[in-house]
Amino acid sequence: MAVETVRVYAVDELNAPLEDVLVRFFDAVDVFVTQQFTALVGGEAYAEVSLDGNDPPIQYTIRLSKTGVAFDGSLGDQSKTPQSIDIYSPPAGAPTGTNYFEVQGQTFTLPAATDPRLCRCSGYFVDHTGRPLQGFNLHFSPLCLNLEQSDLSPLIVDDRLVAGRKVYVRTDEDGFCQIDLFRTGEYLVLVEEFEHSRRTIKVPDQASINLIHLLFPVVSEITFGTAPVTVAAGSYVDVAMTVKSTDGQTLDISDRDVTFASSDYAVASAQTMSGNILRVVGVAPGSTTITAERADTTIVTIPAQPLTYTPLNVVVT
Repeated sequence: MAVETVRVYAVDELNAPLEDVLVRFFDAVDVFVTQQFTALVGGEAYAEVSLDGNDPPIQYTIRLSKTGVAFDGSLGDQSKTPQSIDIYSPPAGAPTGTNYFEVQGQTFTLPAATDPRLCRCSGYFVDHTGRPLQGFNLHFSPLCLNLEQSDLSPLIVDDRLVAGRKVYVRTDEDGFCQIDLFRTGEYLVLVEEFEHSRRTIKVPDQASINLIHLLFPVVSEITFGTAPVTVAAGSYVDVAMTVKSTDGQTLDISDRDVTFASSDYAVASAQTMSGNILRVVGVAPGSTTITAERADTTIVTIPAQPLTYTPLNVVVT
């Protein structure tokens, strides 16, 4: 057994390189090992990590994800997530003579609004058998269109009067619908079959968004302002975080949204503070890793959408 260099090359349906694909590696018992994003190097996009190999090989599972790219197996086995890979040591024992692999994703582009004040919100709806859901109704009622105005009376945008209290949209025969909404606007949405739980949405300041993500957002990405962290035993360090969700918003999270865990609580622990602060508390000298996971699991996604972040390494002195 030895540590080997492993590369996962990512391409799209036209075999063009795919950057920023998150590749997560799991061992034979589905325990997370490491992760890396594909980066463009010499005209090719790949993620490179170091993993244990052997002959016979050690098997790992990789999971792939990137917004706007589907890894659903529609392009063959190399385009599905999860998928298995075998790591050989030495690499010459592998069928290809290397521990390099290629994966393929199907890209898609959301329709964009032509008016710079608007965001085109579009998406597909299906029934429980996976068939297109035709004639599915959604009702949009504006709440406010900016942070300083609490109602819509009156509102003038580029010399146009904004009027009307409710807009109705319905899915077509493909289960598809779209609606243009004012960027940064807040709306109350009544979704058929979810009448018991009206959705309040805030439209991102961008030309397009997946309507499904807008209606049912989940925490998608965490970035730590400081990494790695060094803290004295018996003291603490506050680490600023930027937290984003799938509806394009930057969030102020609580422990009801994300929970953090330490790989060794005898060394350090972590807790969420107000203002998107992660407080890392040193317990005893040593090193540990802080990981995160969504606390709110009321919205289920298939395949599971990973929480994108780099685990926070902590050294306690």
